[in-house]
Amino acid sequence: MNITLNNDIYINKYNRYEHLKNNNNNKLYINNLKSINTDIFQKSPAQSPVLKPKFSFTGITRPLEQIPIKSAKDVISQWEKMRFAPYYEALDDKIYPQNKIIRARNFSFLDNLTSDMKKEFLDAFEKFTGFPDLKAVSNRIENEFINQVYSSISKVSPGLKIIAAGYDPTCSVALGKAFPGSDLDKAFVVLRNATGMSDTEAVNQFKGHLWFNTDQRILSLNKQDTFPEVYTMSQIHATLDKLDDATNKFAFTDGVKEYMKNLKMYELDPIKGGIFNISLTRVLPYNGISKEYAKNFAYFLESARDGKKLIINKNYYNTLYYAIRLSEFGNYSNVTQMKAYHNILSSGAKEIKQKLQLRDKLATEYPKMTLEDKFDLVKDIVKGVSGDNDNPKFKKYFENDDDIKKRYDKLNSLLVK
Repeated sequence: MNITLNNDIYINKYNRYEHLKNNNNNKLYINNLKSINTDIFQKSPAQSPVLKPKFSFTGITRPLEQIPIKSAKDVISQWEKMRFAPYYEALDDKIYPQNKIIRARNFSFLDNLTSDMKKEFLDAFEKFTGFPDLKAVSNRIENEFINQVYSSISKVSPGLKIIAAGYDPTCSVALGKAFPGSDLDKAFVVLRNATGMSDTEAVNQFKGHLWFNTDQRILSLNKQDTFPEVYTMSQIHATLDKLDDATNKFAFTDGVKEYMKNLKMYELDPIKGGIFNISLTRVLPYNGISKEYAKNFAYFLESARDGKKLIINKNYYNTLYYAIRLSEFGNYSNVTQMKAYHNILSSGAKEIKQKLQLRDKLATEYPKMTLEDKFDLVKDIVKGVSGDNDNPKFKKYFENDDDIKKRYDKLNSLLVK
């Protein structure tokens, strides 16, 4: 099956989306797949309140063409097709409950297999992903991201250049403990746009190619909250100028400024650490910057500031570095506590999540497992790309042992209140 991205359709759908959005702000635009070539997976951009459109992952899960499973070759063939993100579409499950049913059918090639089929599939899975060597898995995830960023840029225009790309240095990938199909927490991409296109168009085309071409079996970009935040330098400059103007409405003393800078280094509590961003909401919206936009931009900017850099273009990187360093917002923003977590984990003062500690033992435990246990674990990993391993047999490798989501939900609610 040939899977391609038709950028003309992708861009031309934009005006229709805007019409629908303006008539009903509570409805997300879903592409009519019947109106386009069925071999083209289609996404549409959604407009953000200011400066940058928010790439919206919406729609119905794409059904995988079913074939009779008569051999391990058939199993592996179906799994190879599952590299494409539309087969995992999960964002709109509450709107389209049939999505979960479609995905269950997509994963059905893993059901009712003989022992020989399971063994051959496991051999293929391990060879392709590096599993159970989680450092090898994590390296392949990083490499997939790097390769697809460069590939996606090349598909847009010679005038589009990468400035930097990276992600959260405290997530499972950075720690070398990721499962195949994991996402890159707080991933970001910064572009230099000299294409002649608008920043909006260049960013949307880049995102489209990145989403369509990234192998989801290695790196998941399946859901909105796992897709990299992408900005051009001109968008960053424009946003920082406005946020710095808003920041200047506060008469911070030098002592307060120093205090807020230092919070980045040691404070792990989201509410205490994010005091600057919470305070800033008192003057938002400001000059076209909404509270929601400021929140999202803060998460992006802190990754660009404190994250692990996988790509740095030495020809342009100083532009990004000094834009953040010379910005008051860039210095004080602290919604992620990324630097503090990295410091405390690096020093050994705090242990990593329990599930990641348990994964450390997999390299020695996995070879000792029965064939059935190996297969059940890998099946949960495969289905976990779209969150369909609802009740995994090996919960200990998947479940978080802290309340971090609850704590950040509270911070996020204060940032848009």
